[in-house]
Amino acid sequence: MQARQDLRPITNEKERILGPKAYVAMWWGDTIMIGTFMLGSSLIPPFGDLNLYQAGAALLLANIMAALLFSLNGYVGWKHGIPMVVQLRSSFGPIGSRIPALLRSIPALFWFGIQTWLGAQALNQIASGFIGFENVWVWFFGFQALQIFLSAKGIESIKWVEIVGSVIIMGGIIYLIFLFLTTFGFEVQAAANVDGSWGIPLWLAMTVLVGQFAALLINVSDYTRYLPKKTKTSTYINAHLVGMVPPSILLPFIGMLGAAAVGIWNPIDVISEYIPSTVASIIVLVFIAIAQVTTNLMANIMPPALVAMDLFKISWAKSCIIIGILATFTCPWWLMNAAYFTTFIAIVSAFLGPVFGVMIADFFFVHKRNYNVAALYEKNKLFQAFKGWNPAAIISIAVGTGISFINIDGSWFIGGVPALLLYTVLMKYWIAGHEPYVQEGMNQSFSEEEIGDEKPVPQWIKDS
Repeated sequence: MQARQDLRPITNEKERILGPKAYVAMWWGDTIMIGTFMLGSSLIPPFGDLNLYQAGAALLLANIMAALLFSLNGYVGWKHGIPMVVQLRSSFGPIGSRIPALLRSIPALFWFGIQTWLGAQALNQIASGFIGFENVWVWFFGFQALQIFLSAKGIESIKWVEIVGSVIIMGGIIYLIFLFLTTFGFEVQAAANVDGSWGIPLWLAMTVLVGQFAALLINVSDYTRYLPKKTKTSTYINAHLVGMVPPSILLPFIGMLGAAAVGIWNPIDVISEYIPSTVASIIVLVFIAIAQVTTNLMANIMPPALVAMDLFKISWAKSCIIIGILATFTCPWWLMNAAYFTTFIAIVSAFLGPVFGVMIADFFFVHKRNYNVAALYEKNKLFQAFKGWNPAAIISIAVGTGISFINIDGSWFIGGVPALLLYTVLMKYWIAGHEPYVQEGMNQSFSEEEIGDEKPVPQWIKDS
């Protein structure tokens, strides 16, 4: 049976095609982002305040924490088989859910364009060196068309691209680490001997490292809905740990090695300036190109495509085509040199921590780990007293976001915790008295409706 790519809950085990191994491979391909090199280099001198051992500890602890947070919010998709856009209806209302959905999707569009441009540049350098053909625009539009085609084919196509890509990517990461250590061993050792700090700088570094996943934390149910429900809870959690922690440590480590050795975080620049090897350059460029595809398919195409399906009632394939075209018009060749773009992304990300806090509070504290899934598809009946909005969620993210501007880098935590607490209080003492769906959720037993025992969803549910 072919897996569906729509908004209906996936309840048939045969359609849940991402077994634990495939799920791990998906994360290996999905967590490869160019900015992660720079993030790793920012931890140690000359850019940061930690030595190599402290930076390694920060990477390990932060990525374990991130994996556990993914397991928490992904539990909804694993249990109920629903995507992010449906999950958000429970906490924000069917109309209000459009706000966090767009907050997740708009940055993804920009990153889709940027990472395609980076991949096109890598392919252009390879072609220039081998066949003497050099035209980055041809590679950009061709690369974009390829990604649109692969994504439009559906989750099964994406699955196999991620599996194959993850093997190549991990091989490239290991090769780069070996190359850098054998070339710059003494310089790297010197960075380990810096005093550094086990205090506030370490914890701030951990906050930033977890914060890089702020967007993915919101839509993780888009992926976990394809994990078989028969998977053990321990296996479910371990799949996130094994899928996220190794690549999310090794990739920043490459940036750290470059920074420690020559003060440059970008491995392409390090190799071109200090390791004049054609083979090394080709391996890195192929690695960079494939990494853009695997990351785009999961992190930058799927979320906005599902949001477009919800907003405009179009098919998955049409949605992928539209998202691909829109990403092209973000003009990534210009954005990469625009100083205010990173500020824009940071401001949008400041909203995502509070959104995450609201989502966690809604599922675990308000609805006691069990949603009435059928109610989430009856949009005309949900939050009728507030005309399709949940004011508790809007107030909570507004307050949380305001607090998060105390420190943008740590916004996911600074704004997320207050939003979680405020939302829980507002739902209990205000919204529950006006919304039957919320009252029903709060009256459940905390141990009720475990995995595999949820209420059946009516057959008439469509992509509504």
